[in-house]
Amino acid sequence: MTRAAALPVPAGAVACFLSIGLLVPVLPRYVSGPMGHGAGAVGALVAAPSVIAILVRPFVGRLADRRGHRVTAVAGAAVLCASTLALTGAQTFPAALLCRAVAGAGEALAYVGLAAASVSAGADRSSDGAPGRITGFSIAVYVGLLAGAPLGTISLAAFGFGGVWLLAAASSAAAMGICFWLPPPGAAAGAGPDGAESGPGPGRKRALLIHPAGLVPGIAYCASVWGYTAFNTFIPLYTHSMGRADARTEYLIYGTVLPAVRILGARPLGALPPRVTAGASLSFTAAGLAGLVAVPTGPGLAVGTALLAFGQALGLPAFLSMAVEAVPPHRRGSVIATVTLFFDVGFLTAAIGLGLLNQDLGLRAGFAAAAAVSAAPLLLLFPRRRTPRPPVPPTFPRPRSSPNHRSSPNHRSSPNHREPSCPFPRRRTSRKPN
Repeated sequence: MTRAAALPVPAGAVACFLSIGLLVPVLPRYVSGPMGHGAGAVGALVAAPSVIAILVRPFVGRLADRRGHRVTAVAGAAVLCASTLALTGAQTFPAALLCRAVAGAGEALAYVGLAAASVSAGADRSSDGAPGRITGFSIAVYVGLLAGAPLGTISLAAFGFGGVWLLAAASSAAAMGICFWLPPPGAAAGAGPDGAESGPGPGRKRALLIHPAGLVPGIAYCASVWGYTAFNTFIPLYTHSMGRADARTEYLIYGTVLPAVRILGARPLGALPPRVTAGASLSFTAAGLAGLVAVPTGPGLAVGTALLAFGQALGLPAFLSMAVEAVPPHRRGSVIATVTLFFDVGFLTAAIGLGLLNQDLGLRAGFAAAAAVSAAPLLLLFPRRRTPRPPVPPTFPRPRSSPNHRSSPNHRSSPNHREPSCPFPRRRTSRKPN
């Protein structure tokens, strides 16, 4: 497969996640402005897609295995387009909350479908392994989200809220059209023309909702998301407590290092085993967070942010590659859905847990806790191996001998052995000398 044939994967990812990024800076202002609600309502509106995504991702993975990544990605883009268009008529908070909940299902469908397509697209090329293809997909997602936030702010100032909704819906519609051109996977046993299973069959097992091969990479991904959430959510408050106006320097370093590492280091890092890269990701993430706590100065925050961004750049490609390489092609949808489910779990648990911890113990305690959580899965990735004990030779019971039976020479050598006594006295004979 040529590289041109695989272009719909990054193009569809950019268009799809551009529509999501457009709403990130606009929705909080819509809730707090025209609707007149407070921060609690904003938090509920932001969390609603993640909650729904957690519930539907297992079923999305099964859909991708049975119907193929093309159908899954097209359905996700269509749901995103419909839910965004519905915002034009959502004049109340419950209506807006319902739209965002439906959008969560669309995000799950689109992400799993496009991620499965990125793994399958170009699988027959020997130069790119699974880590390289997943890295390309993650860069496309990052570009869409990164470009969406400033474009949404500009569109809000120029066209108002309705203009932003229409622009985001148009981007989703473009993604839906691009996803129709997603390439089929490489020739793999058990895969149909669109990446779906060729049929149930007598020897075909039903797709799993939660795939076991995705549990360890998913737990590691969840722990890494704690570091991501701690930095992106609380670094502005941390810099403000140090007497600075904002955290633009830290965000600039993070936004520069992460894509640079993924773009420039895709090929050399892809040659490493995914488990090693995943361990390095968690180590650098924990080290960066610990640096923010240990050296709360300008240079200390810069170095800690760079280490954190380096670790985050390694994470997603390594976690997904660990899971994908452990399953056959017709189970990629289930295992990708399992791993990415832990992103939403990590985001929600980190937002709630770190919020409570920061409120009681301060921001430094929150960063320290995030560092500890990020380092904990290293015990799962590299478990301690016990040295096996030497085998003990088997012992057999000694055979009992009859009291009237003359024992063998081996048995006679036993210290507790006694010769059987003769029932008749032995006559002593003396020999006279001649």
